[in-house]
Amino acid sequence: MPAKADIQLLENGQFVKYDYAEGEVNFTGAGEWMMVFNEIKLYRDDQLDCEFAMKKDDYVARVYSPLDPATVDWSKQSRYFGGKNYDPDTGAEIEIEKVTAKPDMYELHYNEDPFHFEQDTKPMMMPAGTNMVPRVFKTNVGDIYTTNMINADRDSLKVGDVLTPGAKGILEVAEGDMKWQVVKVYTMPDHQKGVKILRIA
Repeated sequence: MPAKADIQLLENGQFVKYDYAEGEVNFTGAGEWMMVFNEIKLYRDDQLDCEFAMKKDDYVARVYSPLDPATVDWSKQSRYFGGKNYDPDTGAEIEIEKVTAKPDMYELHYNEDPFHFEQDTKPMMMPAGTNMVPRVFKTNVGDIYTTNMINADRDSLKVGDVLTPGAKGILEVAEGDMKWQVVKVYTMPDHQKGVKILRIA
């Protein structure tokens, strides 16, 4: 889902709420925190993976889905393609015109039932003010990974410290519903300071 209009920046390793009720990714929705894990895309030769972040100004998404459910005629059922349909409310039979050609011996992979009806549909546009859609993953108790996306001085962290997502989804030393324990004071693959953490709750 699209990131809330007021979110300007999301970094890998940050946490967000997948707020399905509001149709957006934010920091305040119900449910557990989901980890931002976007595909890294770099466009300059000298850039490093650690320099990637999802910045709102870099994204111009306009279409959320090629199909807007509000414009679809759901009264037609594809399993009755070219045969009979049934009114979902009354159960009465409805004749449906045959809109596909008969099988052709020269079209070896021709499918007489394309599983949909040709109809006038429109795309679903992005909500006003939004233009980026982050990829988020669910984490589970027992997951382990190494990160430096922590709102704390790495040198102040020690094994046993408990971290939880803060107001902006960045891990910090605090108590919360989601708990990550520092299990090793470590380094990132590019030798930046980091810590290995284990989800414990």
